[in-house]
Amino acid sequence: MPYLPRNALQCLDRFVFAIFLALGLSAHAGGLTLTEAIKLTLQNSEEARLLNEKEVRLQAVRSEVLSGALPHLQGYANAGRASSPFDPSAMGISAPMGKFTQSRYSYGVELSQPIYAFGRLGLAVRTASTQVESQNEANRRSRQELELQALDAFYGLVMAQSRLLVLEASGKRQKETVAFMESNFKMGAGMRSSVLLATASLKAVEPERIRAARNVEAARMALNRLLGRPIEDSLELDTITTAMGSPLVTSETAVETALKQRADLSALRLQKEALQGFAKGARMQYRPSLGFQGKLGILAFDPDQLGDFKNNKEWQVGVGLQWNLFDGFSSSSRARQYDSDVRSLELVERQASAFARIEIESAQREAEAADTAYQAARQARDAAFEALELLSDDFRAGKGQITDLLSAEEGLRNAEFGALASRYQMARSQAALRVALGFNLHEENAK
Repeated sequence: MPYLPRNALQCLDRFVFAIFLALGLSAHAGGLTLTEAIKLTLQNSEEARLLNEKEVRLQAVRSEVLSGALPHLQGYANAGRASSPFDPSAMGISAPMGKFTQSRYSYGVELSQPIYAFGRLGLAVRTASTQVESQNEANRRSRQELELQALDAFYGLVMAQSRLLVLEASGKRQKETVAFMESNFKMGAGMRSSVLLATASLKAVEPERIRAARNVEAARMALNRLLGRPIEDSLELDTITTAMGSPLVTSETAVETALKQRADLSALRLQKEALQGFAKGARMQYRPSLGFQGKLGILAFDPDQLGDFKNNKEWQVGVGLQWNLFDGFSSSSRARQYDSDVRSLELVERQASAFARIEIESAQREAEAADTAYQAARQARDAAFEALELLSDDFRAGKGQITDLLSAEEGLRNAEFGALASRYQMARSQAALRVALGFNLHEENAK
């Protein structure tokens, strides 16, 4: 397979600049560049913030799992009355059984510290960490797609502005033609029907210009939203400053490497590992756990005794063992559910890998086709421009027909639109190929 043009993002920015040069329009410097638009999108857009929150949540889940290895300290305070059976024979008194009712007041602190969980805690921490890594990989892929979305919004505004300029330039040429014909008609040359036909053609361009101006505003608001700015803000784009990108080679080796390193596929592999950890953890619920327990407080039978630490202090220390001997097969059933999820995810991973290869191949073909289409569109645009110039010269010399001139004007306008679309598609297809191979559009965000 052939090489992509070197410095992909540099080419992307140059494409827009070339649009303005090829169409005779003005290029702007000093505004928002494509690289800056991508950076701001990754920082400020709602989509990027949602991705950040997913990472924050999983980090909190991991911290919750880690808390199982830390001591738990609780305070308690109780007040009430209680009745307990009393056996007088325990004190050497021959008397029937009775009841002893009294008030009880207590407060203090209790401490529990896991000592050994027979591997469950370590497995839970590793599984939670794997979940975090999986989400990070999924977010990395989502950010690559968000970069592509930022590119679409950036060039969407460029295309809308360029289309408006094309229509304005076409309208200006037609106004000059109408003015020329009206002047000649006033001097007795030409026909009134030809003037009316040219005027009607000029009027037909105006609704298109109005719609194009509306589309410019809509594209500007859409880009502002993605940048995290108020949508009503004005926005000037820099169509000269270039951004750097790495060269891409779509060889078979590169494709295989991409399939191993693509973030979405890595996320699936890591998620499978996490599910395997959940399954193993469910089976490990039948293992015992050993922990330390301690208690220090006051047990009083009268409110006046609550401050008597010497006589009413209560304490307890020791170790405890818990062992789930039988739970109605709940843990083993849950483990089998996770096993099924693992097998399902293996199928999803294989499916995603096949789709990724198809995506890469399609993106490569599209990039090649877009390059060919651009060459054809540029030649068509140059030919239409030359045809219009020749017909315009003939018409002003009194040798041409107004219908031929109007047809040539419409042909040039459509050819310019085609050149704009083909240049954008050329840039977009190369960016899509970059994302399909698992690369970032902005190098500073590379993993």
